[in-house]
Amino acid sequence: MRRSVALIQEGSLYGLLFLLPFSKAALEILFGCLLVTWLVARLDPATRTDTMWLRPSLQPLLYAGAAFLAACALSVVVSTDVGLSVRGFTRKWLEYLMLFVIITDVGSRPGVAQRSLSALALSALFVVIEGISQERYGSGFFRGNYRLDFFQRMTGPYENPIDLATYLMVIIPPLIVYALSRHGAARWRRWTLTVAVLLCLARTSSLGSWFGLGTGLLVISRWRTAMRRYVLTVLAVAVVMAGGFLVGTGRLHYIFSLSAIGKLDRVAMWQAAIGMIADRPILGHGVNTFMAHYLHYWVGGEYHPRYAHNCYLQMWAETGIVGLGMFLWLLRGLLNLWGRAIRRLSDGPHRYLLLGLMAGLVAFLAQAAIDTNFYAMRQAFLFWTLAGVATGLAAGSSPHLPTAMPSDR
Repeated sequence: MRRSVALIQEGSLYGLLFLLPFSKAALEILFGCLLVTWLVARLDPATRTDTMWLRPSLQPLLYAGAAFLAACALSVVVSTDVGLSVRGFTRKWLEYLMLFVIITDVGSRPGVAQRSLSALALSALFVVIEGISQERYGSGFFRGNYRLDFFQRMTGPYENPIDLATYLMVIIPPLIVYALSRHGAARWRRWTLTVAVLLCLARTSSLGSWFGLGTGLLVISRWRTAMRRYVLTVLAVAVVMAGGFLVGTGRLHYIFSLSAIGKLDRVAMWQAAIGMIADRPILGHGVNTFMAHYLHYWVGGEYHPRYAHNCYLQMWAETGIVGLGMFLWLLRGLLNLWGRAIRRLSDGPHRYLLLGLMAGLVAFLAQAAIDTNFYAMRQAFLFWTLAGVATGLAAGSSPHLPTAMPSDR
């Protein structure tokens, strides 16, 4: 029984990581498999205590997550649209945090984090193939009748280039670690994949993703490890690639132009969010109600319901300063846990893998300040799944690990 549950959970995790860019329905089905098997394990007296969440090191995260959900529930009580808020609470935040809790348990098992990275790399390969197919033939395997002239930017299996850019931005730091963990022909194949992903990121023309990626790579570079010089090299190459692409496409002026439509739109959306916050700063208007209120606070830009394009402002508007504060408490707990584990571990596969995951997740958090990351289903699943793998790895790793990766020998 225990072995069957473990196999289903691990298979669901790898399937989720592979299918994440391609199918929302598959994510819901695989989450259901994870949830059912996790509940079965908790109800079985023989496996009831087989969970990382009984460890003292994870108790602060457990309290922070519970406090954030309580804040969301409180915002439902005072919501201007209770039905909308209930759906947002149960089908978004409760589901995401349950996914995180379950993946933490699965990710703590020996070898799961490494195999998860393999599933992620295989998925990235198919995303690159989809993007190249769009560029070459005008349609992909997963999205037919793709019109490059609509965006003039690569979208891959996603509906828009920004979502693709977010996915690529998050997986690049773990892919760097994946390449460094191999040697010989295997290493060069993985470096080729990483470069291909970087090129696809350039074709999305997403400035926010380059900002996030740079932030994430700087996180790795601040740690004194054997891979530091490689990461700094990749960061320099990424900067050159991004700069060359901006110059070549004439988009360099966009960065410094205060009148660019993208910047004006975001300013208008942020002003609307600030207006909502000013009216109900403590408990907010209710989780999942931002778009329902947007036109009442509209100050410019496109006149239709929109997200705030700043996840933290939107969270404040929906759940008040109480909800935002609890969420930031949870994020701080995650970063502290990962950082302590990295300091504790000696140079080796677990430390490097954790660094790569942390860098990708920090990139996500940075971009979330200027986009909709936590409010897009596949992006939220990406964050909470990888955060669970990183947390399980951090909480379950032994400090007595090999002193070098195979590539450093």
